[in-house]
Amino acid sequence: MKEILANIEEIIGNIDDIEKSDIKELIQRFFTKVTNRLENYIGDYPTFIEPVYLEDNVKIGDDVLLGPNVYIGANSEIQDYVEISNTIIFKNAVIGENFKLENCVVAKDSSLNFKNLNMKNAVLIGSADSISDLRSKEF
Repeated sequence: MKEILANIEEIIGNIDDIEKSDIKELIQRFFTKVTNRLENYIGDYPTFIEPVYLEDNVKIGDDVLLGPNVYIGANSEIQDYVEISNTIIFKNAVIGENFKLENCVVAKDSSLNFKNLNMKNAVLIGSADSISDLRSKEF
């Protein structure tokens, strides 16, 4: 599982060079290997649809739905009213309030500090305080 994550992280390192077929194939392979790990999160009663894998110190807001097929890296924060499915979020990421992410990859250290985003089939990278600041590439 860690090897596939490392491959995905390497591919998304340069958003302009992302090959759509490569990222789709790796995501599909990754989710065939994901198991549940739901300990060590901070938050009140999120809803999980398995499989969901949470690394250490993940902060989850109110009314959050995670799954199926979700991986969230260490020290990440998911704010209130968020739905995430078939998505990989690397470490130290912040996902803003009222987001819906489906079949996405969020790069490490990304900080999406705004409200109301609905994305499918995309890589999200960097810091953004509004949707117009968001760096993304669809696949």
